[in-house]
Amino acid sequence: MRKLFYLVFLSSLVACNNHAEVKKEEDVTKKDEPFQLYQMSEMASFMENMFVDHQRIKDEITAGKKVDTLNYDLSKLFYARMTDSTDRDAEYESMAKLYVEYEEQLMGDSLQQKENYNKAVNMCISCHQKKCTGPIPRIKKLLIR
Repeated sequence: MRKLFYLVFLSSLVACNNHAEVKKEEDVTKKDEPFQLYQMSEMASFMENMFVDHQRIKDEITAGKKVDTLNYDLSKLFYARMTDSTDRDAEYESMAKLYVEYEEQLMGDSLQQKENYNKAVNMCISCHQKKCTGPIPRIKKLLIR
């Protein structure tokens, strides 16, 4: 009988101890920390728009349609506020100018659209390899194989 009493007593201690540990974990996760929403920079938002439009352009080119419009303003590449303002340097400016040339070729030459489109996308990848590598896998999905 005594052994049974000790066994019940010990198991109740263990059960209470586990309950206290769970409660501590809950307390840690319920702290009143303010939720912070990520704010994209003007350039990041612009590049999201470019990405969406390039998905449309890719679909049209692969369907054999002529692409003759862009749904974004290329000049924003030169004035949109960047996440890291130090990224806007001479190298960025020269890459942006070349990118604009490729986009203009894409809109102007209906016979070479696939090649000009891929040149523009590859310029995005080249720039991101030097400045902001995070979106490269996503940009590579835009290439027409």
